[in-house]
Amino acid sequence: MGRKKDKETDTIKITNQEGIALATDPQPFDDGLAQLQAASDHLFDLAQHGSCQITAYHRDQVAFSVKIKLPIEGKIEDLITDLISQRQGVTSPPATGVSVANETEPDSASEPASEPVLTDSLAADTTPKRISNRSRRTTAKKPKQNAIKLPSISLPRVSRSFFKHLITIAALLIIAGGFLFGTKLVVDTYNAPPSYTSLIKKGDYLQAGKLYPNRRDDVRKTLTDQSNVKQLAKFQRVYPKAETLFDLAYLQHDYSKVIAMSNRVTLSQERQAKLAIAYVHTKQFDAAELINEQLKSKTLSEVIALGYVRQKDFDKAQKINDKLKDSTISQAIEVGKKYAAGIDAFNKIASDPKQPADKRQQAKQTVKTFEHALSTLGESNNSNS
Repeated sequence: MGRKKDKETDTIKITNQEGIALATDPQPFDDGLAQLQAASDHLFDLAQHGSCQITAYHRDQVAFSVKIKLPIEGKIEDLITDLISQRQGVTSPPATGVSVANETEPDSASEPASEPVLTDSLAADTTPKRISNRSRRTTAKKPKQNAIKLPSISLPRVSRSFFKHLITIAALLIIAGGFLFGTKLVVDTYNAPPSYTSLIKKGDYLQAGKLYPNRRDDVRKTLTDQSNVKQLAKFQRVYPKAETLFDLAYLQHDYSKVIAMSNRVTLSQERQAKLAIAYVHTKQFDAAELINEQLKSKTLSEVIALGYVRQKDFDKAQKINDKLKDSTISQAIEVGKKYAAGIDAFNKIASDPKQPADKRQQAKQTVKTFEHALSTLGESNNSNS
């Protein structure tokens, strides 16, 4: 029967794991590195440490074996590249004399091939295995019987020098295979995409959205939480989404647009609060109170109460504060009433024809000052209002 051709594979085995939980069976090299990179990034985010043993194989031969500590500063591929650079400095093993067995040599002359030993240092098994002599079969003597004689096959004898040439060629092929394996690792290192975490840290948000499309919502949330209007607007132009338009409008204080976009987005509790604040700024207090009946937010109640104060609707503001019992709102109501009384008084002076022109003009200016003070009352205490 014919011998099946060995399939050439580059695999990796991750063992002696501490702080991580990855598959310990041999697996494709690229998949193993990707899992190690993800585990390293995860430990980095958690500020934790771990370690493992990496053993790489080429054609079922150990290319190298090394123990590493996690997380790695940078990329796993960079570490592997350094190991490959060290491996290329390893010289070929010395030639080992192997005797050629003939049909009459005893079985004890052959030695079993030694398996490669894994170490924590860079190592490669490039020594060809000795060829063991085929054991002679012996049979017990049996009574002579008539048997059909088969034609004998005579094989040519192989010279010792020719056999040594074969061993040298095999060693060179193994070394060449290791070099190709290292070259492949270097190419893969340059072609491997950067991790999501590294892209976010560098502020390369568009690239993160391109390489990791399933994490675009995470990018949007990060930029929204940072109030990064410029980058969020760029991200929206490349990867448009209605929710991002809503958040952008709120960050830009375009409250009319926030209300207009509210029926096109999924209103989470956070966006409901933003919508209620937009209603306050557009003087739609009843709508804001209706939303807050579900949210039951104390902060939002304060914002609505202050909105009523700015509109001189002190009774509704007091009604809300009867439940809140907030001293800041109570003070705002009292100050607001004084501003309102001052506005009425100076308006009478400004419109009284009996008053001198300069006094009427001064009264008009005072009215504008009080109206501005009333319209911004409480903003220093609540940034959302």
